[in-house]
Amino acid sequence: MSTNAHLIFDNNSASLEELCNSILFINKNIQSVVVINKNGRAIEKTTCNEKGLLIQDQKSEMYFMQCALQVSMGREFDDEFGEIGYIYVERKNLSMFSFPVDDCIIVITSKALVSPISLAKQIDTVISKYKGKSSVASNLK
Repeated sequence: MSTNAHLIFDNNSASLEELCNSILFINKNIQSVVVINKNGRAIEKTTCNEKGLLIQDQKSEMYFMQCALQVSMGREFDDEFGEIGYIYVERKNLSMFSFPVDDCIIVITSKALVSPISLAKQIDTVISKYKGKSSVASNLK
């Protein structure tokens, strides 16, 4: 999706697509991984099938803006409660995770049949590997 959004670490370049694919392949129940900026605009999308998020583009844009707003508002309480690790939303047919990473948010959708804490820890481990080696946000602006 984005040609110049790359993570740089250890003299190697790994694209956001690689990060998304790494997350996508953690668990067969993960359906999509989307990196959005702080305004809710999609920067990179990876899905396990052609259906993607299963909602129209206009609605997915609204959903991403909602995720960005929720993270932004949650950051207002970082001093009192600490930084947000992730936000989890469980719906009847779908589970959704939002992981704030610097100035962006990684949004993951999965089937509802997942153990959210276990999956969140696995996702966080993959994100930490990328984040620990470079600054994701500086490449997403």
